[in-house]
Amino acid sequence: MSGLIDWLMAGWVGALALVVLWLEVATLCLAAPQPRARLAVLAPNALAGSFLLAAVGLALSGAGDVPILALMAGSLVAHGVDMLARFRRPHSGA
Repeated sequence: MSGLIDWLMAGWVGALALVVLWLEVATLCLAAPQPRARLAVLAPNALAGSFLLAAVGLALSGAGDVPILALMAGSLVAHGVDMLARFRRPHSGA
């Protein structure tokens, strides 16, 4: 069990989650009739999540405050872009 804890505390869980996140984005884009349009819709949200996952990975590995805060700020910016894009898209009623 200590091997798993060591792996988690080294921040690798964030890296694994990042790989899974972007594999999902790639799969959804490739399955879409217009992959670039789908990527444009998914990218801001995926970037916000990516910044947060990277911040978690750094925090678990004992990194300094500044890089963690920078990643969290990046996530906030990406989240803001995502929200603006969602409000500007026509409402589908779903």
